[in-house]
Amino acid sequence: MNLELFSSKRGSTVPNLVGIQASDLNMLPTVLVCPVLPGFPVSGVRTTVVIENRPYTVLCELARPINRRVLTKVGELDQLASRRVLSVFHLILAQ
Repeated sequence: MNLELFSSKRGSTVPNLVGIQASDLNMLPTVLVCPVLPGFPVSGVRTTVVIENRPYTVLCELARPINRRVLTKVGELDQLASRRVLSVFHLILAQ
């Protein structure tokens, strides 16, 4: 599964959120997302991904639902990065 990248900023193509819910739930009005920011420190509840040759940190501890109407899909993570993000999120849930 490749996780979707979103921008919550009108007109922006730079991702600032990654969706962490299964595409089977796309009919719901909200999507569970984690912030994606450049240059943030990595910890046990965060991981890094590379988007367009730039490193970003996914803040898995800040997952929250956001209404799909305010989001613009701007891409997808590859499978390896998607698995890494979901793995960290699952570890948070297990604790």
